[in-house]
Amino acid sequence: MSKVKAKNFEYQSKKAEEPVNNSNKIVYIVLALICAFIVFFVALVCVEKSMENKIIINNKSSHNISKISFWYEDEEGGAIDIMEFSDVNSKDKVTESTESLELSKLTGEAWLSVQIEFDNGEESLIQTGQFLYDFEGRIIFELEDAEDGDLLARLKATEGLFQSSTRTGCDDVYYIDPTDGNVQ
Repeated sequence: MSKVKAKNFEYQSKKAEEPVNNSNKIVYIVLALICAFIVFFVALVCVEKSMENKIIINNKSSHNISKISFWYEDEEGGAIDIMEFSDVNSKDKVTESTESLELSKLTGEAWLSVQIEFDNGEESLIQTGQFLYDFEGRIIFELEDAEDGDLLARLKATEGLFQSSTRTGCDDVYYIDPTDGNVQ
């Protein structure tokens, strides 16, 4: 019986010394990384597409807005693509698609204009940014109360996944006096 045990022991030790094939593990790891990259890339594209062609109005202030209009104004002073919103009350947030706007009509420089009409009848006009040709990003307008009774208005037009405003030049802050409509 001792001879059988010895041979069995030798057989198991030779089996343990056989080389392990690592090339299959590397192939599986590479395939898993490629699949993860594809899923990540598709997710980024979906997120970027969901950020395009939107206008967001966020009224965080204590003042109601009876009407707010957005339009692009070209070099000759012509208005292109007017969007109007009415009754944006205090603490309201409005999100609207801008896919119907035809910014292909822009043939050169254009500026974003925003006209705000408050409940007391006062109006404010803001012109900002520099849009060349088509714009397919987000326009964000936020209004909140400042310490001195004025309103702090932030206007930003961004594009791309990282919401860059370098192409539009529209990332501005204004102070608006709601009693007379004066913009600073």
